[in-house]
Amino acid sequence: MKKIKILLTIAIFVVLLANDSNGVSAMEISSQCGILMEQSTGRVLYEKCPDDQMYIASITKILTTIVAIENANLDEWVEISDNVTRQVGSALYLTLGDQVKLIDLLYGLMLRSGNDAAMAIAEFVGGDEASFVKMMNDKAKEIGMTNSVFQNPSGLDETTYNLSTARDMALIMQYAMNNPIFREITGTETHKATTKNGMTYVWHNKHKLVTGYYEYAIGGKTGFTKQARRTLVTSARKDDMELVVVTLKAGDDWNDHMNLFNYGFDNYQVQTIIEPGEIQVSNQTLSDKLYVEKMVNVIVKKDGSEKVTTNLSLYKKAKDNEVGVLQVLINGEIQQEIPVYKAITPKVESQSWFDKLMNWFTGAVSF
Repeated sequence: MKKIKILLTIAIFVVLLANDSNGVSAMEISSQCGILMEQSTGRVLYEKCPDDQMYIASITKILTTIVAIENANLDEWVEISDNVTRQVGSALYLTLGDQVKLIDLLYGLMLRSGNDAAMAIAEFVGGDEASFVKMMNDKAKEIGMTNSVFQNPSGLDETTYNLSTARDMALIMQYAMNNPIFREITGTETHKATTKNGMTYVWHNKHKLVTGYYEYAIGGKTGFTKQARRTLVTSARKDDMELVVVTLKAGDDWNDHMNLFNYGFDNYQVQTIIEPGEIQVSNQTLSDKLYVEKMVNVIVKKDGSEKVTTNLSLYKKAKDNEVGVLQVLINGEIQQEIPVYKAITPKVESQSWFDKLMNWFTGAVSF
């Protein structure tokens, strides 16, 4: 759709105290690929081979979990099939014929990385593994994971395999962390589940950063296969900033993640540039009142070296009351595009001369 460019009267120059922390260019990580992304805006603060396709092992289960959450009743009972009990690798050791609530399987999947749980979830939510895998690939495409291919719900790579990139896995973690159920599951240290047959399981989270090794960690997923080696996804929050780190084929992933998080928290901060509500436009011919629905934040360096500006790009033809997008730029590069809406003024129907006369008469005469 063709757009008309109108410059907003907003030009934000971020001037903050300098910080002597090491620059990102000086950082090195042990992992073959890695990325540091800010959660709310998606701004990438560090990257190393972010678009190289790699085997990803069990961090696949982030996608498996969010697809299940969005497509099934989590309180339903899932019967354990023979196929489920024959899954290899890490397992919850589910019993043939027993029934487990879907929500409990998701906890077992994320905390203990159960491959049997992954298959049970796939069979229940998708009807069969192939159908569920299609749902996974559809979701990946929907959120912009352009360099990913999924063939199973677990991340095993002996007969089938899953390929993705550090950037794509950051995108799915960013997406999943916006779901409160996923956020609760991934941040849990211990979960207790009881099956329909009365068997009790207690699952402890394998992710060391989440269970106390790093005070700001709030969720994530571990992974390992011989082909993928160590893979790791972590989310961490400090004050008003939330970050996502992904590393693939790592030598020392725990320290890689802590170092990247510390770099992000030490060198960047959240800056609010527009509050929700009406925005002022310099174009005098634009009579409509325009507004954004949500607060607009940017992530900027603390050393004051980045210039933040905004442009309003209006559609030639409005889509209902959405009339354009607000572009947020840092040093001239577009970082965000936020929908802009036109305020709708209620129409007041004109009255006929007779109606006006009757209204005047009614108001003028009292009994």
